[in-house]
This record gives sequence, C-alpha cells and structure tokens, in this order.
Amino acid sequence: MLEVITKFICSSIMTINGFLIVGKILGKRPIEYNRTAIFWLLILDIISLVLYPIQYTGLYTIMIFLLNIMVYKQIFKTSLEEAIISTSAFMVILFFADLIITIPLRIFFTVPQIRTLPLVSIFANLLICITSVIFINMNPIYKQLKKFYDTIIVKKAISNIIFFVSLIIGFSSFAYNITASKTFNLPYVLNSVEMIIFVIITYIFIKNRNNYNELSDKYDNLFSYIQNFEDWIEKEQLNRHEYKNQLAVLRCLTKETKVKKKIDEILEDNINIENDTINSLKTLPKGGFKGLMYYKSAIAQKHKINLTIEVSLKNKSLLHKLPEQDMRVLCKLIGIYFDNAIEAAKVTKKKIILIEIYNIDDKVNIIISNTFRKSKKFASRNERGVSTKGSGRGNGLYFARNLIAKNPWISEKQDVVDDYYIQEISIKKLEK
Repeated sequence: MLEVITKFICSSIMTINGFLIVGKILGKRPIEYNRTAIFWLLILDIISLVLYPIQYTGLYTIMIFLLNIMVYKQIFKTSLEEAIISTSAFMVILFFADLIITIPLRIFFTVPQIRTLPLVSIFANLLICITSVIFINMNPIYKQLKKFYDTIIVKKAISNIIFFVSLIIGFSSFAYNITASKTFNLPYVLNSVEMIIFVIITYIFIKNRNNYNELSDKYDNLFSYIQNFEDWIEKEQLNRHEYKNQLAVLRCLTKETKVKKKIDEILEDNINIENDTINSLKTLPKGGFKGLMYYKSAIAQKHKINLTIEVSLKNKSLLHKLPEQDMRVLCKLIGIYFDNAIEAAKVTKKKIILIEIYNIDDKVNIIISNTFRKSKKFASRNERGVSTKGSGRGNGLYFARNLIAKNPWISEKQDVVDDYYIQEISIKKLEK
C-alpha cells in the first residue's frame, strides 16, 4: 500500500510540474480549471502509476511522452503541433533537471532505491520538479524556448517538430544508459557528461536557429516594405523635378539678388548623387529589388559614403524574370552584402562603395566593392558569430552562405584588391 501511495504522490508531482511548465511555454492557461482539467490530470496520474517500472526503460518514457501530449492538448485546448512542441520542451527540461538531481543522489543510493524508497523517491521527484520550474523561469532559457516555439507554430516547420521528437528519443536512450549503471562508476559519469553536452548542444542549436529565423523575418519584412518604397521614390522624383522647374520660373520672375541666390542654392542642393543614383537604378526590375537598392543607397548617403552605381541590363534579363520567391532570396542576400559594405566603408577615409549590375548572356552579375579596414577576424568572416564590427554581430554572412547553399541558381565569390573588398553575386539560369 505504501508503495502505491508513493508512486501516486510522485506521479502527481510530475503531472502538476508538467501542467505548470507546458502552460508557461504555451503562454496560456487551461480553458477550464473545473472537472475536465482535473479529470485529464487524474488520467495521466493513474496511467503513469500503472506503467511505472522499478527499473527504468526508454519505452516507458516514450509512452508517457505521448500520453502527456494528448492530455495537455485536451487541457489547454491547443493544436497537436503546439502540444508536441510544448511537451517536448518540458521533457527536455525534465531530463536535465533529473540528471542534475540524481548525480549527487547516486553517490548514496542505487537506482532501485531512488525509485522505491518512499522518502527518497518523493524527495528526488520534488527536487527534480523544483529544479525544472527554476530552469523554465530563467529568462535566457525561457526566452529562447518561447521564441523557438512561436517560430515553429507560425511557420509550421515539420522538420523542427521531428527534431524535438528525436530529442526525446535521444534523451531516453541516454537516460537508459545512465540508469543501467548500478553504481556510481566510470560508465555512469561518462554517460552523464555526454547527456549534459547533449543538452548544451540542444540549447545552442535552438539559440542559433532563433537568430537565423529572426534575421530571415527581418529581411522578409524589409522586402514587403521596399515594394511600396519603389513607387514612392519614383513619384517623389517626379514631384522634385516639377518643384525644381517652378523654382527656375520664379528665379526668372524676380529681380531680387538675395532671392535669386537662395533659389540657386536650393537648386544646387537638389542636383546631387541621390538623383544620379536613382536615375542609375531606373532600369532595374520592379518587385522589391529596385526598392531595396533605393533604400540602401539612401542609408549609404546618410553616412556620407561616395556611392557609385552602374547598371547595364537588357530589358528582358534574367533579373527581370525571377519569380517572387527567388527575388525574396536575392533581396535578402543583397541586403546583407550592402549592409556590410556600408558598415565597412563608413569607417574608412575614402568611404567608397561601387556597385555594378550587368548581364552576360543568361547570367546576371552584381558586384559590390567597398573600401575597408582589414581586421584579425577577416579570414573567418563567413563563420557564424564572427564579425569585424564588434560583439553581438556576425550572423549576416553565415546566413547568406546558408541561403546560397539552398539556392543553386546563385553563386558568390569574394576578393580583395588593394584597399577594396569585392563581393560578387552571380545569378544563372538553371537547366530544367
């Protein structure tokens, strides 16, 4: 009887723990706190109690994992995808908390003792749950898990769901190997260390995936914005042209020297590189790319960079025929490379950026050249997290490299000539 009571208390502790953590990850409370929620929690308790083995088995963990998904899906009235991801995140946290608590306990007790001695079992389960609640309330952990969860739910990325389910299977295998060691010996320590490393790698993966998704969303939002920016710029140019004509007429009508001088100053200010740049970009196809070039050119000129753009494209070049999805990819790449050119050029004495866009046969080349200062990190600039612009940067070129790897119709190469860093992007037509 005591054994049954102990098992029931332990399973109840775990059930309540899962209820709290899954609810926090989902970011919502159950629809009903009444008999329905209590009923499903009791179902989870009872089945866990019936299935609970003295000797740990990976199959038990998988079965409880699936049961948790179904129960929390019903309690929180959520979709199957949301239930899988939130429950998986809970299980990963629980595995790590279990490892942290059982390592010191294994010095004094064996696995069967921890799982059968009433006070030890209840104490261990209580500490594991408290530790897991502390973990989920630690801002760095919760922030990354929540961001990852939100991205998966919005984008319906099945690969990420498979990743989390695979994690549970992997952790179950680790847990089985750890509990298989009857004493606190070398195999136990090695398996524990491997599991800790596995947890750390999982956290790093989630964090890097969040950074990748954040950067991707940033350029997706920019793409939507610049499509409207294209029309606005061209209308603004027409208005400015008419405005200049009116000023010229006023100049002829006045005899005041001061007024003429002021009008001349205004006209002179308006005839600058901004107009030259816009005129150079007029032959680019609409649909986002032209707007992006307008926008980045304006940023470059804000930093007082000497920007020169030369476009030599046929009316029906490959660039004009790119479908919207491919154009989005190209805009992300150009956005990254143009940003890097601005960042590098603005800290040099000459502050020069040269952009050439031309086509040869069925290939379009985009070449961005800029003055730059060579740093110690220059050779590893394409690696993740490496930046010559300071800490907290360095995801752009890594993101660009991943994009190119997924899109074989784009290739790139980099070169350095004297004080200029040269980035070349080639767009080619793929054979069907």
